[in-house]
Amino acid sequence: MIMRSLLLLIPLALWTALFINPGIPRKEITASFLGFVWAFISGLILNSFFIQQGLLNITISDNLFYGVPLDWVFAQAIILGSLIPLCRILGWSKPAQQILQVVAVVLLYYTVGLVFFTLNNLVILISSTLLVAMPARMLSAYTANDSHIRIRSALQALAWASLLLWFFPSTVFYLTSDNWFGLLQRDLIVTAIYCLPLLIPAGLLISALYQFATEGNGTAFPYDPPKNLVTGGIYQYISNPMQLGICLMMGWWGVVIQSMWIFISALIALVLFIVFKDVCNGSCAIGNGNPQWESYQQAVPKWIPKLTANYSAHNKNI
Repeated sequence: MIMRSLLLLIPLALWTALFINPGIPRKEITASFLGFVWAFISGLILNSFFIQQGLLNITISDNLFYGVPLDWVFAQAIILGSLIPLCRILGWSKPAQQILQVVAVVLLYYTVGLVFFTLNNLVILISSTLLVAMPARMLSAYTANDSHIRIRSALQALAWASLLLWFFPSTVFYLTSDNWFGLLQRDLIVTAIYCLPLLIPAGLLISALYQFATEGNGTAFPYDPPKNLVTGGIYQYISNPMQLGICLMMGWWGVVIQSMWIFISALIALVLFIVFKDVCNGSCAIGNGNPQWESYQQAVPKWIPKLTANYSAHNKNI
């Protein structure tokens, strides 16, 4: 039990020390957190799949999330997604960081991981390196360097989508009597028909993220926001496509997976977005002080999209 606690507490203490260190740039902290998010959600999904396929044999019976030790995945995410990518501030070269990641994966699974499970397949090491460690380092490095905006925006989108559509409902199911059976036992064709309306919020979200990256040169994460005022594309029709897309997607996802709690959470999210109106707004992060901000807010509605895009014409007359 002591060994198991140390596996989490030591990486967590090191990560916390870096966060409170005034010498660490804010951009590096943001990059470290995003690397952690990717490593956590991808590691949780991957290990859950390995357990279901019989590739991992868990030797403990407590603090399991769908068969996966949460403390193990949390520690793994800190090490692979945050601590190792931060080696760049020590001046380590990219090849050295990549070698360290591979070594860390091997040590985590063959040495530290023995506290939790027995390893049966080399595929786990390769998959964890390619799907957890490497993308986490890419997302962290690209965020810190403010480069490859489309790649890091896509990685962020995959991570947030996994959190919203899988981890959050799974947590709700874990705490309630609901489960995934309503979705898994349904005929595949019927499920596909149920999912068709999700294309509408998905279109809103993808369009908003695209504008964030191409026009705003930023992402949806509040600490990696657009640098330019975002008023083109979908933002010509509605100023809150991200918030509306999230609420619509979660609301209908609750219908698809037959969970009243997920549907209610979408309504709660809508209320919160209205109360905290500047959260996730693609333009508000750099709107203050921009002479076009007020005119844009007056010309483009927040929640009900316009049928015509006339902000550009309106803007020319300012």
